[in-house]
This record gives sequence, C-alpha cells and structure tokens, in this order.
Amino acid sequence: MSTLASDDKVTAPEPEVRPSDTRSQKGDEKLVVTENADKAAGFLLTTEGYAELTPEAEKRLKRKIDWFMIPMLFLVATLGAVDKVALGTSALYGLRTDNHLVGQQYSWLGSILSLGAIVGMPLSSYLIQRLPSAKYLSACSMGWSAMALLMPACTNFGGLATLRFLMGAFEAIIVPGISLIIAGFYTKEEQPPRNALVFAAASSVINGFLSWAIGHIPTTAPLHIWQYLFLLTGSISMAWSIIAFIFLPNDPMNAIFLNKEQKYHAVQRLAKNKTGIVNKKFKIDQAKEAFLDPKTWLLFFFNIAINIPNGGLTTFGGLIISGLGFSGVDASLLTMPSGVMSTLASFIFSLIAAKWHNRRCLVTIIACCIPIIGSIVVYSLPRTNLGGQMVGLYLLYTYFGPYVVGISLAQANTAGHTKKTVVFAILYIGYAVGNLIGPQTFRASQAPEYIGGFTAMIVCYCVCIGLMGLYWALAARQNKRIDARAAENCGEDHTKCTEEHPRCTRCSKLGLECEYGLRLLWKEDAAQRNICLGREGQWTKTGLKHESSRSDPGNLYEPIDVGSYVGEWIFLNFTGNDFNQTTEGQGHVEDIPTADGDEIPVVNENLILMPSNAKSATSNLGIFERWNSHDINYPFHTSSFSSIDGNLFSYFVLSICPSCSLSASHNPYLTYLTPMSFEFPVLRSALLAASANQIRLLGDRRFERDAWSHKSKAIRGVQEAIDSGVVDVGIVATILMLCFYDISDGCNPSWVTHLRGGMVLLDRVSHYGSPQTRDENLLSFLRMYFVAHDIMSRTACDEDIVDHSYQWTENTDIDEIDVLMGCSRRLMNLVRDISALAALAKTVLDQEKTSPEHIGTLSASRNLVEQSLRTLEQTLPAGIAMSSNLPQIAETKRLAALLYLKDRLDMLPSTYSFPSTETSNSSELITSIMALVHDLPDSPTLLWPLYILGTTNSGLDEEQRRFVHDRLTALQKVRNLGSVRRARLAVEQTWIRMDVELEGGEKRKKKSGHLISLA
Repeated sequence: MSTLASDDKVTAPEPEVRPSDTRSQKGDEKLVVTENADKAAGFLLTTEGYAELTPEAEKRLKRKIDWFMIPMLFLVATLGAVDKVALGTSALYGLRTDNHLVGQQYSWLGSILSLGAIVGMPLSSYLIQRLPSAKYLSACSMGWSAMALLMPACTNFGGLATLRFLMGAFEAIIVPGISLIIAGFYTKEEQPPRNALVFAAASSVINGFLSWAIGHIPTTAPLHIWQYLFLLTGSISMAWSIIAFIFLPNDPMNAIFLNKEQKYHAVQRLAKNKTGIVNKKFKIDQAKEAFLDPKTWLLFFFNIAINIPNGGLTTFGGLIISGLGFSGVDASLLTMPSGVMSTLASFIFSLIAAKWHNRRCLVTIIACCIPIIGSIVVYSLPRTNLGGQMVGLYLLYTYFGPYVVGISLAQANTAGHTKKTVVFAILYIGYAVGNLIGPQTFRASQAPEYIGGFTAMIVCYCVCIGLMGLYWALAARQNKRIDARAAENCGEDHTKCTEEHPRCTRCSKLGLECEYGLRLLWKEDAAQRNICLGREGQWTKTGLKHESSRSDPGNLYEPIDVGSYVGEWIFLNFTGNDFNQTTEGQGHVEDIPTADGDEIPVVNENLILMPSNAKSATSNLGIFERWNSHDINYPFHTSSFSSIDGNLFSYFVLSICPSCSLSASHNPYLTYLTPMSFEFPVLRSALLAASANQIRLLGDRRFERDAWSHKSKAIRGVQEAIDSGVVDVGIVATILMLCFYDISDGCNPSWVTHLRGGMVLLDRVSHYGSPQTRDENLLSFLRMYFVAHDIMSRTACDEDIVDHSYQWTENTDIDEIDVLMGCSRRLMNLVRDISALAALAKTVLDQEKTSPEHIGTLSASRNLVEQSLRTLEQTLPAGIAMSSNLPQIAETKRLAALLYLKDRLDMLPSTYSFPSTETSNSSELITSIMALVHDLPDSPTLLWPLYILGTTNSGLDEEQRRFVHDRLTALQKVRNLGSVRRARLAVEQTWIRMDVELEGGEKRKKKSGHLISLA
C-alpha cells in the first residue's frame, strides 16, 4: 500500500524552477536571478541559509502569520461580500418600490453582478499575474466600495444595474486573489482551515446586524433606510481597503511583520508543496495545461452547481423570511443565523478535511447532503409551520461547507503560479455563472413559495455529489498509476519493496513520501541506534496508531536476540533516535508543550534512562563489560550523584560512548574521560551536560535545564582554572567535552573558540598523575581530537590557514589508523597541506602579476602532496582485526582527500604520472568512494567523505546526489547531531547554487567563519 494512495489528492508536478529556466549574475556580491525563476527560489538563493526550522519554531512562525494574515484577508473578503449581499436586505426597506422595479428586474439585479464578474475576470486574471497580488486585490476592494457608496444615488433599474455590473467586475478578483495569497503562505494541509476562516460567510451576520440597526432609523430621516445601509457598508469597506493596500503583503518575501530569518523559513517550509510560490512571468505552457486538465473542468461545473443555490439565497433570502409573515426589521435580524450556519459548516468540514487526510472529495459529498435535507424540509413542510420552515432554511446555508472544501482541491493539486491563476479564474467564472443563474430560478410569479428555486437547489446539490464522485475516481486512477510507477524501482539498492513504505529514486522524483528499512550489519548496530526490534504496529502519517498485542507482554523494551536480523533489511520504528516521533514509555520522547512561557516539566527522579533495548541498569552490565574489555577499573561510586545525574551518567556510558569509537576495545571516552570525571568535577559537569543535551536533541526536553546548568558549571570551572593559572589535564578534557557539546548542539561556532583554546592549553598542561604509558595515550587522544577537528573543519571554508606545528606526542605512529577518526595522522597532515596550499595559491593567483616560477613552485608542491596521498599506506592498530571496517573507512577517506585535492587545487597544473592501476579523474574517484561507502554502516566518521562528495566541483548526477543525501539524512537520524545537520544543509545549498549555473563557473560558495565540524 503506497503512502500516497490518496483518493482525491493528486501529486503536483515537479517544482517550477529548473536549471534551464534560470541564470544568474554576480555583482556587488549579490545573486541576481532572471525573471523566469520562481521568485521564492531567487529569494532563497540570495539569502544566507539559516539553521533548520524546529517543529516548535515552525508553530510559532505559523501562529505569527495567522495573527496577521487571517484577519486582514477575512475583512477584505467579508466586507466585499457585505457590499454585495446588502441588496437582499435593502429590498426589505423599500428598494424595489423606490426604484420602480417590476417583474424579474430585481432578479436581474442579483444576476447582473455575476455577469460583471464574468466580464471582468479575464482582465483581473491578467493584471493579478502582472501586478502585486495584494495591491491589486486592495485596489479592486476600493472599486467595489465606491460602487456601494454610489448606490443611494440611483432612482431606477438602469442605474442600479450599471453599478451592480461594475461592482461584480471589481469583485471578480476576491476568490482567486485571496486563494493565491493563501497558497503563497501555507502548505497544502494548512490551506483548508484558513480558507474556511477567510471565506467564513460572516457577511450575512454583519449585514443582518447593520440592517437591523438601520431599520430603527425614523421614517422622517432625509434619506430612505436602504440608502443609509449602502452608505454605511460602503464607508466601512473603503476605509479597510486603504489599510489593506498599505499593509497586506503579496507573499512571505515582502511581509513587513516577518524578519529576514522568518521570511527565509516561511518560504523554505513551502517547498514540500512542490507548487511554487510566485512567478510573475506568464507561462503559456502552464495556461495550456490548466485548460487541458479534466480536473479543472470538473471543479468548474461543480462551482456552477454549488453556486446556483448561493445566488438565489443571497438575493432572495430576506424576502423568503419576510414572506413567512415577519416585518422588515425582524426579517433582518433573522438573516443573521444564516451567516452563523455558513461559518460553522465551513469550519467543521474544513477541519474534518484537514484531519482526514486525502479524503476531501468524500467530505464534500457528505457535506452536500445537509443542504439537500434543508431543501426537502422547506419544500415539503406547510408554510404555517414557521419553526420547521426556519430550520430547513438555515440548513440550506450549510452549502458553504462543501464549497470551501471543494475549492481547496484546486489549491492542493495545482502547480505553477500561472496555472494557479488560470485555474482560479476558470473556477471563479463557474462561481459567477452559478450566481448569475441562481436568482433566475426564483420567479416573481411564484412568490412567496418560490417552488422553482427550491427544486433547482435539490437538483444542483445532487449534481455536485455526482461531479465530486467523478473527481474522486479520476484522482484515484491517476494516483494508482503514479504509485505503480513509483514502486517499479524499489528493487534498487538491493531493497525489497514491501509496498508499504517504498523509497526509491522514482518515489523521490515524484515527491512521494516513503521509506524503506535499515540493514543491520552487526548485532551492536541495534543497541547503538536505540532500535527496538519486535515491536509491531500500524504506522500512519501522524505516528504509531496502535500497537499489536504480544504473546509475552513483558517489558516492551527488553533485549531480544538480533542474530537472525544480521545482514537483513528490516522495517522498524526508531524508539529513541527519530526526533520527529512521539513514543510512550520510560526514557523516551514525550510530547511536552514548548510554547512561549511554558515551564519545562519537573522530571521524575526515579526515571531510568537506558538504551531502548534495555530493561534496567543491571541487565546492561553485559553491554558495559563488552565495551570495557580492556580491564579498566571504573570508580562507579555514584552515591554522591543525584538520581537524575546518575541516570545522565549511565546514559553517557551506555548510549553515547559506544557510538564515539569504531572499536569496542579502543574507546578513549570510556577508558579516560569517564573515570577522570570522578576526579575532576568540572569535567563531570561537562560530561553530564553533553548527555542531557543529546537527550534533548532526540526530542526529549525534560533535561534541558540540566544541560544548561551543567554546561554553565563547566564553563565557570574552566574560567576559574585559567584565571588562577592552574590548568591540568582535567581542564583540557573539559574543554574537549564543551567542544563535543557545541558540535552536537547545532554546531554552534563557539566550538571553534573552545577547540583553539584547548590546543593552546594542551601544550602547557602538566601530565595526568597516572602511569607514563597512560599519560602518553591520554595526551595522544586529546591532541588527536583537537587537531583532527581543526584540520577537517577548514576544508569547509576558504579561511586562510594559520600555521600550526601539529606535533603529535612522542612514539606516535602517524601511519596508524586512529579508531576515532578512521584514518591515520599522516592523512590528516596531507589534508591540512591541501587547505594551506589552496589558500596560498588563491593569494598568489589573485595578484595582477604572477611569475611562472611561482606557479611552478605551487604545482610542484601540489604534485608532491598528490604523490604522497597515492602512495600512502595506513596500518591497523594493534588488536584490531582485519575483518573490521577500519581499513575500508581509511581508504574511503584517502580517496576523499584526493577528490578534495582536485577540487581545491584544480587551478594548478598537474604533472604527476599515474600508475595504470590508480584512479585518475574525479568521476572515477567519486564512483570508488560511493562503492566503499555503500557497504559501510552509518557512522559519524563518514561525515567528511560524504561532505566532500556532496560539494565536489565535478558535480554529481541525480542518483549520486540522492545517495549522498540519504546517507547524510540517515546519519542525522542516529543522534541528530548539529554538525551532521549543518553539513547536510551546506551540501543542499551547494546543489542549489550549481543548478542555477553561477556566472564564472563558480560552483561552490564557502563563507569564512561558518565552520562545520567534519571530524
């Protein structure tokens, strides 16, 4: 079963921006995108990228947009409708008599407004495509307000008809214009309830109240009562039109109530719509597509059918109530509940459509049944039954529910600004035709029963049900065909498609949301990833719907034998790593309110934080012993710990440490830092802060305060030690853990400050008071951490390299593969040489006069580095089996360094002679690196090779990009590290810039100061 096998929602085509459609120019350090590009794409390209939007921040952003946009659009739509429906209540106060209307002339006043809309729609559609949407909408609002103000001057049918025609021409833009603006601010799922709010049919309530209030004006007043009604409604509408013209934004990019970062996120989060935001260039191919799409015409005829009753009720609603024996004032008051019914219907059915995913057609069909019941009640009950007649009449006004839900189908399933505009114009013509026909079904000769009008209503609602059923069938057929094509290639990547959550290249191209499982390569993989095997349930778009019953209830998270899963693809739920998932149970993510002002809940001090496959700390002693096979005596006397700190410490040992090393027997975090934390309280604070922060990164915010508190203690302790001049190895280790914290937490630039400070202090620190061999190993680990992060981070920017003498500790074999970095120290030295040489070459080549001798010297240095990389042999540490992944990872990084050399030093000629067995060009290097990475598990040590692959100047094809992006996404899901997230965003920005073909052949833009930890 495909995740997008929706019956009424058709996947929109690819986004509007294509490389062939866009060009850019570079001038004054700004990117200029041509008019063919979607305006939103140009905005993103010229805006500095920001950190990924969290769910809490997205809620706050939506709330801010709602508070500004919804009231603005609501009043524009409602006041326009008030001006229009005022005709119905003005008839109660003598408009027909004062203007000498006879026969069907009053009916034609209702119809001619729609005729004006039909005539004005083509021009409005063209102008809203060429002009700012909000400004044009507000200008039209001023136009129809002016027509309302002129209505009291009329004395005959000709004058009224002329003004009503012009009013209709101005009002033609209301529905398409507002729909277009809503589609530019909200995702598909968010649009239906917003449509319901904006088109809430409150005009009947406002108009009814104003009519009732004006009805109390004495007859001795200088003007007729109906004239005061138009003067009042027109004045209010004109005043608001001026306000809207000044403040209403066209799109998120020019919203005055958003700052630059919020504008960026408001545009970026709409990317999943795959329908674009705004492009003012009229595209003939999109217009043609709109006319040839059968769904457009089904909705067109639906709009006609649903609006025939609307046209009749708008014009004759007040007269129908008055015909039951009520006075003009009472009839005005009784029209107010009709607006309430319309509003409630639109809210209720829009909410159902939003919650009941991909069932808008079915919701519309159900909603159409209610006004059918109302029509039958009014038609069949005797007119003396006032209560029954009024109930039936109010049920008629629920027609607005199916109308709002039905029209949202066009918003959800239409891609491209031009196509949206054309489709909305066609639909509005249908709306106008329906409102034109509606008043003509109410014959003056049939008053006050109007049998023809109610009969037409019943027929129209039945037609609506039939048309929506056809739309549903057509959409289901198209989606079935799309899903069939999407599942064809699920066999790629050697993945068996379950037809439940397929994820393949085809699905990605079509924008389908699907996912395949994870391949377990060893038993510990499950424990490191916090994977709970054996858990079953039905997974839906909103999370785990229910869990299947188990024969052995036991503990849901108890360890099970994973041996049978090794080497297999499994479909699973992440119980502790998927930061978007909400689960129940001890030690796992909970749905905690994070709105402004909410307090973080108090944590239960008896809470046990363990890996999700663990029952208790006792049952995990085996796991601990496995990682502690080198016989280190851990001083686990945690009686001085609070219950929470004890749990945080256990979480660091059992869940974080194992993922920080490629070897179970060589893990300095367990060997050195953990026992040292009992001797150095400042180090213990940094360690506990990192543990609490990791839990927060996985979605559980209960320990957020603990993370901040422990980090503050660690920083204060480091500062006090530096101020006092007593800096020992514990302080340096604390700085390492502060780097660890900041790299995990959004890769905050402060990690660079900690890192460079730690490198300086490491050269001055006195040795740790333990045996000499242990001292050397500890210092080697500390130096390896700082130097590796410094070297690798510089590959992500064009910052000039400061000359550091990277002296490793004595007796260090620099050709030996380090278990933390997955490569040798010699390889890191060569990577550092590439970065330094690239910075020097850039400085030399930027000079106006560059001598051939300088270029020759640089080229010789380049060839020496390349020769060293190609002849480099990296050896395994003692005690590491050849069957481990270390040799494969080390070779991956060596090839990535060669690719990095070609990218950074491609301006220098190469004279190196390649052996016939060596990979020479970039494309071969890319293929070799991807072949090695394909068989490796997701480990943070692969971040640097994946980053080099993703940002290579040679460029990747679509399949290669998908591979790199999937692996980076998988890395992020493991621990949601900030460094991985920053690297993924940098790769995505690189691809965007490459696709718009930056002038001068520039394919990668790096910015100084935006350092990413890639070690």
